[in-house]
Amino acid sequence: MSDPKAVLCRISFLVCSVTLTTACTWVEPLENAESVALRGLDEVENCDRMGTTTSSVRDQVGWISRGSERVESELLTLAQNSAINMGGNTLVATSEAEGGSQEFAIYSC
Repeated sequence: MSDPKAVLCRISFLVCSVTLTTACTWVEPLENAESVALRGLDEVENCDRMGTTTSSVRDQVGWISRGSERVESELLTLAQNSAINMGGNTLVATSEAEGGSQEFAIYSC
């Protein structure tokens, strides 16, 4: 028969591991990345299109799904980083976030 303290310890360890793993942010923004704006297509009519980027992050860790808000935030941060690297300052999402991936168009406005 299992020791109740050992079972409780294992459960506590599992809960802490899941909490820490799903709370992690793995994407670091580049300097000035937060200044890259996310806009609608109608707002970039007079801007120069620089290119596109596809952002991808893990939406699951093992069997545990990461929160959609966190995943979408990291996808946006990656796209902002790409815009900075291409000399852009504006993004337009060209797809929905799905399976930890999303496409963006990069513009200079």
